[in-house]
Amino acid sequence: MSIGNTDSARIGRLKTVLVFAVFSFIWLAGALTQSAAAGQKTGPVFFPEPVRQKMRVAASATPWGESARQAAIEAAQPWLAMSDDALWELMFGPAITRSWMVWSNGHCPSCRKPVPMYSWKVDALKAPWKMECPHCGTRFPKNDFQAFCRSGLDEHGVFAPKLADRSLLFNAEHPDKNDPLHRFGVDDGNGYFDGENRWRFIGTYLIYGQWKQAVLNGIVNLSQAYLMTGEPAYAHKAAVLLDRVADLYPTFDFKSQAIMYEGPASDGYVSTWHDACEETRQLALAYDQVSDSIEKDAALQAFLARQAAKFKLENRKSTAAGIRLNIEDRILRDAITNRVKIRSNYPRTETALVIIHTVLGWPDNRPAVMTMIDEMVGQATAVDGVTGEKGLAAYAASTIANLAYVLALFDRLDAGFLKDVLARHPALRNSYRFHYDTWFGGFYYPEIGDTGNFARRQTRFAGANFLRDPFLPSMFTLFWQLHELTGDPAYVKILFHENGGTTDGLPFDLLGPDPAEFQQRVAGVIAKEGAEIQGPSFNKEQWHLAALRSGSGDDERVVWLDYDTGGRHGHADGMNIGLVAKGLDLMPDFGYPPVQYGGGWAGPKAIWYRKTPAHNTVVIDGKDQNLISAKITGGRTTLWGLGEVIKAIRVSGPEVAQAGRFERTVALIDVSESDSYVLDVFQVAGGRDQARFMHSHFGSLTTSGLTLETMPDYGNGSQMRTFRGDPKARPGWSADWTIADRNGYRPGGGDLHLRLTDFTSGAQAATAESWISASSGYDGVGETWIPTIMVRRQSESEPLASTFVGIIEPYEGNPLITAMRRLPLQDSGGLGIQDENVALEIKLADGRRDILISAGSERAPGSGPAGNPAASESESIAAKTLVQDQLRLRTDAELVLARTGRDGRIERVALAHGTSLELGDLLIKADRKLDFLEVAFDGDRALVVGGADASGLTLTLKGKKIAF
Repeated sequence: MSIGNTDSARIGRLKTVLVFAVFSFIWLAGALTQSAAAGQKTGPVFFPEPVRQKMRVAASATPWGESARQAAIEAAQPWLAMSDDALWELMFGPAITRSWMVWSNGHCPSCRKPVPMYSWKVDALKAPWKMECPHCGTRFPKNDFQAFCRSGLDEHGVFAPKLADRSLLFNAEHPDKNDPLHRFGVDDGNGYFDGENRWRFIGTYLIYGQWKQAVLNGIVNLSQAYLMTGEPAYAHKAAVLLDRVADLYPTFDFKSQAIMYEGPASDGYVSTWHDACEETRQLALAYDQVSDSIEKDAALQAFLARQAAKFKLENRKSTAAGIRLNIEDRILRDAITNRVKIRSNYPRTETALVIIHTVLGWPDNRPAVMTMIDEMVGQATAVDGVTGEKGLAAYAASTIANLAYVLALFDRLDAGFLKDVLARHPALRNSYRFHYDTWFGGFYYPEIGDTGNFARRQTRFAGANFLRDPFLPSMFTLFWQLHELTGDPAYVKILFHENGGTTDGLPFDLLGPDPAEFQQRVAGVIAKEGAEIQGPSFNKEQWHLAALRSGSGDDERVVWLDYDTGGRHGHADGMNIGLVAKGLDLMPDFGYPPVQYGGGWAGPKAIWYRKTPAHNTVVIDGKDQNLISAKITGGRTTLWGLGEVIKAIRVSGPEVAQAGRFERTVALIDVSESDSYVLDVFQVAGGRDQARFMHSHFGSLTTSGLTLETMPDYGNGSQMRTFRGDPKARPGWSADWTIADRNGYRPGGGDLHLRLTDFTSGAQAATAESWISASSGYDGVGETWIPTIMVRRQSESEPLASTFVGIIEPYEGNPLITAMRRLPLQDSGGLGIQDENVALEIKLADGRRDILISAGSERAPGSGPAGNPAASESESIAAKTLVQDQLRLRTDAELVLARTGRDGRIERVALAHGTSLELGDLLIKADRKLDFLEVAFDGDRALVVGGADASGLTLTLKGKKIAF
């Protein structure tokens, strides 16, 4: 196997809550530590004998259960077959420098092919002390390291390099000292060095081979086999390993003993912090599973006492209590004391500590444990049901996935737990809806922050891990419980989807409800509600993410807007937009930073993925937006409207880009049940240089209306090349991506395009290529370049004010739109007005026509006309009437859509933030300012289909009132 796999006030309040939660958790942990130290554990907590008996009976009742039982037995056999001495010898000490990778961006010394990051193969049971090249199959190191290790054991049975026999350090395939390959591939624990490069084979093997596979897997597999069978031999062997780990676990300190990306490491035990946290939790649960067997195992006590005497161990282990104390003190309590070694992504450390304390002190410490869990749930659900951490389908999801595990685990332990927690924490109702709402068609999540891979689908629900592991709480059962408690069918759709669209085998839970009844009830919900994963349009204002959606199934279209920057695992990506249509992610974020190309997280290509120009947004003066892990800077929604044909949002966030104005209006406008186009108006004020970037999917790019010539690269740390531009681009030019479905997601392919038609005034336009890694992992292959568009405005004075205007159109075969033009606007006095106010005429291929108006917001600091940045807020035109003489159009609205049919009659009108619209012979007047309104016309009648109701509305056509 391979080795790897707001507002400022609101943020201030949130930070206060988080700080209070952390200190409360630490205080509670301290109190629990005292109670845990007060007495010894008397028996299993999570898996007492009645629970084990129920699991064994349930396992024999279903094919899945019997298969799981047999798999557990088979998995434990390699360790069951070992002698106690052999098991005891598997654990090693900290003297050898451990390394998280052989070489993070290296190659094989033999075949010279790239083997970066976690690509080396390791099998500690079949090929101990060897790392294998995935290309040529050569195994390293070439010396017999096991013999070398045994030659250097000290009086405590721990390897000491100074004691080892260095005559054993030669290539066993070339034993002749005169052979030029005699020293090739030899590793003494400090790596193989060829005079130029270093491969840390043994340092990496210790983690992924000896520790994870030989030791940790042995403990886990043996304890699970004991749960399934009740056979004492499995518990005995697990206890041998657990006790030996306990002898050495406190001596491990990854920060001072290990290497990460060929440089300094962070905290941890045997592994680095995030893995150390999970491993310590696994050890605590394994101990809980076999703890009651130690008292009855005289052979275990005798063996460990002999080993303690032979190797001069401080704990003589002459009694069962001594063995339990060794494990509890040196694994569980050591982790409590040295919390920094298991500090991980929230709330994994908290989860590990809650489990440890529960294992040590339940039920006496129940009130304190429940308080810790309440703190955890409160923080984990504080921002639209999640933590606010970025990495939407990765870190943001893992938080609530981990929380789901805790909820399910403790619901088994404490009757009524889940119902009580849901009542105390109403925000929990939003937690698992978050990754349902943001999952587009069950295929794509917005790749915001450290998450995902370029243009790749994510077909698994991100918010929980639906495993079929009999030793873990079943998420199928948990999500059914959440459905029962909330009445929300989304939970059932998720669990049904995660089971492959069938009820077969559900709920995969040896401690859960009757399978036949469970399957019948799930089928009933699906029959009533349907199985399609399709959430609504949404605006998650705390998380700063909005999505406008239309269509269903294969015809679903989604445009999303991410309106903040920073935060843990965040990118400098404020006001970034994305588009999903025609079954593909047509404006994908680049994804998780590629750390495998040298330098890890500090490498130029990993940094590139987090930079502002790597996103579909605007860069001011070549500077990235603030990217501060501890601070999220977000915008605020200033317009929101959902109709049948048009759905729109506008967000203002000058703080996001440290600008006078940074405001984006995005509207999704339907053409048919299967097609839409996007209006994109981005208003910026600040600096002297503003560049809007846009990239799409894999494919090629052509332009129309531009005269391109070679121009200097954008620079500013971007990974872009081959810039060709038109310094005086006339509004109305277009760029057309011909999409290449490299991943084969669209059966039959098809002639798919994405077209941008740009109406920005006084701008230069350029094509370029952006570097990305198309790899789905860390294999180091897949470097490629994708076509990119840059629209740039510059000024000798500041603040420069710009309005970037575009129509984005996904289409197959022939375009949806045959002609577009930007129309001039005047005020009610007949004077020309600022460039920030936009009027467009869109002619559709079927003969219909759309008129779009997007006006500047009511408050637009620094947003005067181009070349006149001195205009004040009071001069903002949005509060005045906009006039377009050719169309006989007058309105005070900030957003307008008016659609006429082939016969020229009005079919649809929508407006936002206004009281009136006059278009030709049509007049709409309201007795109040409308947030949003969409009206459909059918002959001499009108129907309100979105936004406001009909009260206070007056519609006249040719002077005649229209009935609603």
